[in-house]
Amino acid sequence: MKKSLSFVSKSVAALAMFSALPALAGTATYSGSLCTSVSGFGSPTIYRSGRLINQTPNTIEVVCPIQRNVTAPTFTEALSINVTALDPHLSENVCCTATVAEKDGSTLASSAACSNWGANTANHNSFSLSVPSVFANINGYVSLRCVLPGQYTSGSSTYSSVLASFVVSE
Repeated sequence: MKKSLSFVSKSVAALAMFSALPALAGTATYSGSLCTSVSGFGSPTIYRSGRLINQTPNTIEVVCPIQRNVTAPTFTEALSINVTALDPHLSENVCCTATVAEKDGSTLASSAACSNWGANTANHNSFSLSVPSVFANINGYVSLRCVLPGQYTSGSSTYSSVLASFVVSE
């Protein structure tokens, strides 16, 4: 019994150490609800489904955290991000910018894209961003910034922009 307890405690300690290291490169899916409003005249609404919805009449900007998934010693970033959104607005788009930065905030590389599919009040669609491969130091970071247009009114119906999720591949 004593040997098995010792083995279990050593295993738990080893797993705890591994969780503090950067994860292996791969794919991760994030919900829009993880994003935080950084500008605009209203706060987005967060639903249990994980979607972030702009139910205000004004454009809002949100910043979304992304876990860096690189392996030592290279710390090279090559990001591909697929954003799923609902964009019901006729003249404005949901637009996002992905950035790789150093710990002081200086940008190393970025990429921007928008929901250029026209107004769609019922279906979520996706658009992609691709950031070129760059070297970021161990304390560098990656982020996603998105702008969601305000509500759009057509006749007696009002529609909101939605950031549903984003998939990051490194």
